[in-house]
Amino acid sequence: IIFSTIFKMAGCKLVVVAAALAFIGSTQARWTGNVIVYNLLENTTMEFVDCFDSETKNGTNTIIQRPGNVAPGEVTRFFIDTGGINHHVYGFCWFKLKGIDVACDPDKPPTPVQTCPYIGWDRTVSIITGQEEITWNCETPGHYSIGDVSVTKKVGHASKNYCICEPTLSFQQCQQLCKEIS
Repeated sequence: IIFSTIFKMAGCKLVVVAAALAFIGSTQARWTGNVIVYNLLENTTMEFVDCFDSETKNGTNTIIQRPGNVAPGEVTRFFIDTGGINHHVYGFCWFKLKGIDVACDPDKPPTPVQTCPYIGWDRTVSIITGQEEITWNCETPGHYSIGDVSVTKKVGHASKNYCICEPTLSFQQCQQLCKEIS
């Protein structure tokens, strides 16, 4: 009788744990990376060039980016779909500034990125916990300022807002402006 009672209690705990894990699994976000880029340049359009990811090499299966070109005062957004990928993956999306021919500063961009600004991401997954972490980086040409704001809107989403500002603004000014509009 004691063995049967312990077995029933253990079975009940197992069912509760399985139900909790099923709930957590069902709340996992498909689009786990969400990036918004604000073009705060006065007279310069950001032209979308391409995206790349280490999974498909061309980014079309894991990245959706809209709209392509970003006029002054407008935003673009891209989403990273990591729902079907349970391992490390990284990538980039890059633009060029219409009418401005300035190299990425201070270093050459990583392969296959050809122009700036670009945004890079690196997603790692803990095999033990199943938790993902996405780290971001952004580079602009010359002395264009970058505002960088992390945003957490819901569990399972790694969100980032970037602002590309005029070179006349300091990093601190661009950062403050980006915080205000995010």
